[in-house]
Amino acid sequence: MRKWGALTAISLGSLLFLIDTTAVTVALPDIGRAFTASLTPLQWVLNIYTAVLAALMLVAGSVADRYGHRAVYLAGLTVFTAASLACGLSPSVAVLIMARAVQGVGGAAIAVTTFALIGSSYDGRDRGVAMGIWGAVNGLAAAAGPIAGGLLTQYVSWRAIFLVNIPLALLAMWLTVTTIAAVAGVRGKRFDVAGLLALFRIASFNALMVCGVIAASVFACLVFTSVWLQDTLRLGPVAAGLAMVPLALSTFVTSTLVGRRLQQIPPRLLIGTGLLLGGAGSALQAGIDAHSTALSILCGLIVTGIGVGLLMPAMGTALFATVPPERFGVAVGASTTARQLGQTVGVAVLGIVFQSGAGAVDGLNRVYLVAAGLGFAAAATGFLLIRENVGTMV
Repeated sequence: MRKWGALTAISLGSLLFLIDTTAVTVALPDIGRAFTASLTPLQWVLNIYTAVLAALMLVAGSVADRYGHRAVYLAGLTVFTAASLACGLSPSVAVLIMARAVQGVGGAAIAVTTFALIGSSYDGRDRGVAMGIWGAVNGLAAAAGPIAGGLLTQYVSWRAIFLVNIPLALLAMWLTVTTIAAVAGVRGKRFDVAGLLALFRIASFNALMVCGVIAASVFACLVFTSVWLQDTLRLGPVAAGLAMVPLALSTFVTSTLVGRRLQQIPPRLLIGTGLLLGGAGSALQAGIDAHSTALSILCGLIVTGIGVGLLMPAMGTALFATVPPERFGVAVGASTTARQLGQTVGVAVLGIVFQSGAGAVDGLNRVYLVAAGLGFAAAATGFLLIRENVGTMV
C-alpha cells in the first residue's frame, strides 16, 4: 500500500487540476442560464483558471524548492479543496470567477510538485513505472474532462463538477501524509533568476521546452474537434466526450506499457516518435467532409493517443536527467508554464485557422493540417536537440 500509495496520491492531484481545466467547458451554457450571464463573464470562468495557473507556475516552483515539495503539494491541495467548495456554492458568476482564480493558485502548487514527488518517492525501474502511470493518468484526465463534465452537468448539476473534487482531494491529502516522506527544502533560497537563465543555456532543456509548447499547441486541436462533433454532427456533450475515448484509452495503455522500459529507451527516441505520431494522427484526421461521422477520425485519434502516451512519461524522465536537483522546482514550473502557454497560443492560432475556412468542416481540416505540420516540426526538434543519452541507464 505504502509503495504505490504515493503514486495514487500524486496521480489524484494531477487528475483534479487537469480535469478542472477542461470539464468546465461543457458546463458553461448551464452556468450562463443559472446566473443569466453573458458570454464575457462565462469566458472568464474558464480562462481565469488557466491564466492564474500559467502566471504562478514559476513562483510556485521556487516556493517548492524552498519549503519542500510535499509541503507545497499539501498546501496546494488544501487551497484547491477550499476553492472548489466556494465554486460549488457560488451565489453569482462574479463569486464563481474569484473562486476559480483561487482554484488556479492551488492548481499551480499541485502542478509543479508532482514531478519532484515522483522523483523523491521512486527510483530505478519503479520510477519508470510510476512515470508511465502518471503520464497515462494525465493523458486520460485531459481527454476525460469533457466526458466527466458532461455527465455531471447533464445528470446532476454544474455545481457537482466542483463539489466532487472535495472527497477526492481529501483522499489525496491523507495518502500524501501517510505514504510520502517529507523532504526539507532550502529555506534560505530565493527565486533563482540566474539559475533559471542557466537552464536555458542547456540545449536539451530548451528542446524540451520547445517540444512541450508545440505538443500542447497540437493537442489544442481537440477543442475544435469538439466544436465539430457538437455543432456540426449535433452530438450532445456526453456523446461528444465518448467520441474522444479512443484517444484517452490509447494514451493510457501506451504510457503504462512504456513506463516499464523508460530506463532502457532513450527519451529522445520516445519524445521524437511521440511528436511524429501526434503530427501523423492530426494528418489522418484531415480530409473529413459533409458526410463524415465521429468514426471518420477514429484512426487519427488512436495514433495521436499513442503519440501522447510515448511523449508524456519520456518528457518527465528527460527533465529529471537534464536539470540539477536544486533547480528542479523552477524547471518544472518553467516546463508546466510552457505547456500552458502552448495550449493558450494553440487555441488562439488554431482558432484563427478554423475561422479562415469556408465552414466548420473546411476549417477543421485546415486545423488538422497545421497541427500536423507543428507536430512534425517538434519531432525534428526533439530528434536533433535532445541529447541521445539523456535519461537512460547505461
